[in-house]
Amino acid sequence: MKKKFSVLCLLLALVALLLPAPGYCYREKPGDVIQDNCANSGKKILITYDTEHGSTAKVAKEIFDDLCSDNFTVDLVFVENLDPAKIADYDGIVIGSPIYNGPWLPGITKLLKRHHDQIAQVPKAAFFITCTTVRDLATDDESAATYQEALKYFMNPELDKYPDIKSKTVSTKVLAGGFQYSELYPFQRFMMHLFKFPQGDFRKSAIIDAWADDLADKFK
Repeated sequence: MKKKFSVLCLLLALVALLLPAPGYCYREKPGDVIQDNCANSGKKILITYDTEHGSTAKVAKEIFDDLCSDNFTVDLVFVENLDPAKIADYDGIVIGSPIYNGPWLPGITKLLKRHHDQIAQVPKAAFFITCTTVRDLATDDESAATYQEALKYFMNPELDKYPDIKSKTVSTKVLAGGFQYSELYPFQRFMMHLFKFPQGDFRKSAIIDAWADDLADKFK
């Protein structure tokens, strides 16, 4: 009886970790998903992203606005609404995901796994992740230890799985995102507390815009 009770307690604890927390908004708040397009005379660029709580969507939208201002024709598409058959029609692609406890979100990992052949047909690719580990970088210091660690542990391992895409990649970027504890899964919230990550919006428009300007030069 004691053993069965222990097993039951363990199962209940696992359920508590996996159930969404009150206010959890992954793909539930329509405002968290941003899509847009602009038509100009420049090359055709696709920006696709996954998001849990909307911060990465806002970063993607800022990149979209900057590239539109640079005369590109740009489609901003939430990854679950993306038609993979159209990927190869673009001259460039930008792919983004937030980082929570290590892995990229499933929408992006599935896109890369299932459709890397189509992505590899695009002449130029760029990737960004949003990650709170770089929240304290006030300037665009890619030599900082926290930035290099984010590349080493979160960006590079995913790209290394797809050498056909990596060979087309002209830029990668780690950008600060944001989150609120009330929106996290219990396990996510526990890990964020454990590593003492403060909640808030840590996006820095100047750094996002500078990267978008660099992308514009590389996509021309």
